[in-house]
Amino acid sequence: MSRYFAGPMLLVTVLFSIAPQELLARNLVCNDKPEAFWQQEPESWCLIENVDLEESSEDINFPEQTKIYLRNFNVSYLSPTLLFKMKSVQHLTVEYCSMTKLFMKPSLSSMEIKNSNISEVIIDKDSNYELQNFSLEGIYRKTFPNNFIRLVSLEELSIRHNDLVKFNMRQLNGLVKLKTLDLSYDSLEQLIIPEVLNLPSLKDLCLAENKLQKLPANLRRLRTLETLNLHSNQIAFLEMSHFNGLNHLKKLVLSGNRLQISTLEPVSLPYLEKLELIGCGLKELDMLYWKLPALRYLNVFENSLVSILNFPESFTKELVFVPVGNRWSCQTLEAISSKVTIKVKERDHYCEHKVADICCNGGNIDFNLVDTLDRKVQLLKFQNSILYDKLEETNEKLEKVIGVVDQRVVKK
Repeated sequence: MSRYFAGPMLLVTVLFSIAPQELLARNLVCNDKPEAFWQQEPESWCLIENVDLEESSEDINFPEQTKIYLRNFNVSYLSPTLLFKMKSVQHLTVEYCSMTKLFMKPSLSSMEIKNSNISEVIIDKDSNYELQNFSLEGIYRKTFPNNFIRLVSLEELSIRHNDLVKFNMRQLNGLVKLKTLDLSYDSLEQLIIPEVLNLPSLKDLCLAENKLQKLPANLRRLRTLETLNLHSNQIAFLEMSHFNGLNHLKKLVLSGNRLQISTLEPVSLPYLEKLELIGCGLKELDMLYWKLPALRYLNVFENSLVSILNFPESFTKELVFVPVGNRWSCQTLEAISSKVTIKVKERDHYCEHKVADICCNGGNIDFNLVDTLDRKVQLLKFQNSILYDKLEETNEKLEKVIGVVDQRVVKK
């Protein structure tokens, strides 16, 4: 029997030995987009999923696509060799993948890593990167890439839904084209802004849904900011003058913090157009030293305000004011409504007294005096702590000056 099969087997062996390598390669294909595929313009993306590769898999061919979405694509090293087989790719998303290392392809315009177990993202120190948008989401305490400075074209950086606790902006120093930084949902307790920071194009900073208890020191170093979002942190006491220096700021969101606001120094935000203080538990607000000449929208929805002290005379009907969900004195609300445009966010329930369709108290103000006085005491303590810190800082500077003088006297 072996005599009859020897000829055909030899022929097959010869054919395989001379067959082009391409015939033996594994050609990956784009899958149909499932209904849950969330990416914008899904029809323009090539989805490749449920693939397991060896690290040395060089017999892989990727589709000629500019947008590739890898989901549940598992390989120990997404190496330069594999990435350069994606010849046309400009936009790459990696989701639910397991990799020891991922190499950042220099020619990419956008890169997104989501909910993946990736130990290391490699940014080559010798490559010229064209990346404009970079997103790291749900990678949790994994090591962040080094060499951020190599991403010289980066305009948007999103590091969301991670467990960071602390983030130092020094690692972004020198990204001169960076416009947007999103650090929301990161459990941040501390944001470090160094004394010297070169981010001349940064306009939008989102710190929403974190655990910050106070404003970052050196916040005024971010002079080019136009939008600052501090929604839903744990800031209890806020000195408004700490925002001074953000002379280009147009939108400030402080909603969702249980705030007491003080103003030890005049607040000057010349270009601020929109201020949101929604659900902050505010029982009092004094705007005596606030200089906000460009303000056009003020939202204090769902607080416990009875009045706003020293409501600026400079505010006009151009300002849209959202006061619903407070405990207004009718007299106060009438005075405010004569100056600005009242917007009813949600219609108040039936009540005996209303001004501009907003419920208010037409008689004696009914609120817990003990609670109010306690909050005043806490606010005074907070203000005193700020004054104490400033005094300490002044003393330190004075001691340095005295020390220099003493040294000069000794030398003489």
